[in-house]
Amino acid sequence: MFNMIRKVKEKNSNKVSGPLLSVVIPLYNHEKFIAEAIESVLNQTYISLELIIIDDGSKDKSVQIAKKYLNDERVQLIEQENAGAHMAINRGLEMAKGDYLAILNSDDVYEDNRFEKMITYMEAHKEVGFLCSYITVIDDKGKELGVKEGWRNMEPWQIPHPELSFKATDDFKKNLLMTNFTSTTSNFLFTRELYQKIGGMRNLRFAHDWDFALRAAEVTQCKIIEEPLMKYRIHSSNTISSNRKWMMFEIVWMWASNLRRFYGKELFSGENLGEEMVQVVESLNLQGNDKVFWMIMMYMDVRFAKEISNPEEELLENESLREYFINYIVE
Repeated sequence: MFNMIRKVKEKNSNKVSGPLLSVVIPLYNHEKFIAEAIESVLNQTYISLELIIIDDGSKDKSVQIAKKYLNDERVQLIEQENAGAHMAINRGLEMAKGDYLAILNSDDVYEDNRFEKMITYMEAHKEVGFLCSYITVIDDKGKELGVKEGWRNMEPWQIPHPELSFKATDDFKKNLLMTNFTSTTSNFLFTRELYQKIGGMRNLRFAHDWDFALRAAEVTQCKIIEEPLMKYRIHSSNTISSNRKWMMFEIVWMWASNLRRFYGKELFSGENLGEEMVQVVESLNLQGNDKVFWMIMMYMDVRFAKEISNPEEELLENESLREYFINYIVE
């Protein structure tokens, strides 16, 4: 059936309807922020949506606050024991019925017109299966700290020779290989077709968003809307601040596990492999963890030789095995 974006009148204001959008909120101990997050979904100018809230064992008043919105027929709330953000997200995605899928962390906020703009774009560009936008960075009180314009500013780390790196290009996928400029799963909009092709989030505590985006980039066209259409909140309880050693392991794992997805396409597809090799090396800031990078690469090569598919996932699921690698991490 052909889907159309159309204007409808609702209480004297313009609203937009179209293909069903499913938004998943993984909720955990965000009583200060969850009401604003939920309202930013329900107040969208795009009205063809459902909201699935998965509470991941919150200990504060988050659930009580979320329950106040259950009188809206678009809202579902599921409570579960704590299993981690990636599991909460995956449960919500499994329940989702939408043609388009999105995730909103329970401390972030959408701009009201985010999905009107983004779904209109994707309906007009069917080759695009993954879309993100610029983001406004805010603090715990909602004060704006700046606008992150994709890969063009606010880099998480510096590299010594940006002119030799992927930063010298304007290529979405190459810059995504360099850093997670999407910043958060809250910045994702993707098609059901893409989700069915690559699956949900893998068992990563800090970098499941970056890993998902790289797996998406392997199989579909990806674009960024050059306008801040969401607010990303920075505060003292952000997951990224809780265990730097584990975080660094996941960053190194990310490159070791995903670079080969782009061999012969974005990477090493030309005749001058020397120049391309320099560009790759200048783009990856391993922050002193080159040894762990090569440990993971060698481990994967050995397992591939034994015809083991996705051997990188063994390092996520096997705690005792992973410790051999984490012990070498330089913080």
